[in-house]
Amino acid sequence: MGWDKWGAGLIVLICALMLIRLALSAPRRARVDAWLRRLPHAPKSWRARWLRLRHARQHRQDAERLAEEAIQRARRNQRKQVDKDGNVLRPDAFKGPRKPH
Repeated sequence: MGWDKWGAGLIVLICALMLIRLALSAPRRARVDAWLRRLPHAPKSWRARWLRLRHARQHRQDAERLAEEAIQRARRNQRKQVDKDGNVLRPDAFKGPRKPH
């Protein structure tokens, strides 16, 4: 298929779209025209959306990593020997004198 056939097909497509636009009611035509006017600015908004999504993904990954680190710290601290006095935990650090003499 040569360039002349592609060009002719493109012209037919544009003419068909213009004919469809003419068949629309005035309010609907105004909405379509407004959408077409905003179309050149769409890549900027797409870029902003992509950056926002990427930023949110990074925050979520950081939060997951921090949560995992906190869980691991809690598990390591749980292995230490802690005495219980009823439902109160009494770590070894609190068993010594309060003030050094």
